[in-house]
Amino acid sequence: MQRQNAGMASPRKDLRPGVTEPVVLLISRREMEQGDLASVLSRLKVFQATREDAWLYRGQMSLVVNGYNDDPRELVDIPEARKLLARLEAEWPYWAFFFNQVDDSIKLLLSCAAGKHFYGGGAVEMDPERISQVLGHGFGGLNTLFERFGFPEAELEAQSRGLFEVLQQAGMA
Repeated sequence: MQRQNAGMASPRKDLRPGVTEPVVLLISRREMEQGDLASVLSRLKVFQATREDAWLYRGQMSLVVNGYNDDPRELVDIPEARKLLARLEAEWPYWAFFFNQVDDSIKLLLSCAAGKHFYGGGAVEMDPERISQVLGHGFGGLNTLFERFGFPEAELEAQSRGLFEVLQQAGMA
C-alpha cells in the first residue's frame, strides 16, 4: 500500500466528486466461499490504526470482489457473497467512514446486509427495519472514529450528508 507522508491532509470541500487516495478492499472468491471474514478484517485494521491513516483514507475505499467475472449472477444474487458482506457490515462498523460515496460499494454492502428477498438479476427487496439497523450501525462507526480521533464536526456533518444522499439516490433512505 502506498502512503503519503504529509501528515493529515486538508479537509475536502465536497466528499462526492472523486477519490483522491484510492484504496481497494479486495475480497477473493475463496474468502467468499469459505466465509473467511477474519482475513478481510485483519486487512482493515491498518486504516484505523492512527489518526493520520484514518483521515487519509476517509471516504477513499472501494469494495471489490474478485473471482466472479465468469459468473453471470450479480454479487447480490450469490448467497455466499451476501452472507460474507452482511457479516462484514455487522462486524466492521467503520464502512460509512472509509467507503467512498462515488461507486456502488455502499449500495452493495447495504443490499447484502439489509436485503429481504433476492429475485435475481440484481433485484433486491430491502427490509426497511433492517436498513434502519444497518444505517444506525454505520453512522455509529462514523461517529466513533470522528470522536476517537477528534476530527472536525463540520467534516462529520458533510460526510453524513453525503452518505444520506447516496442512500437517497439508491432509494434506500
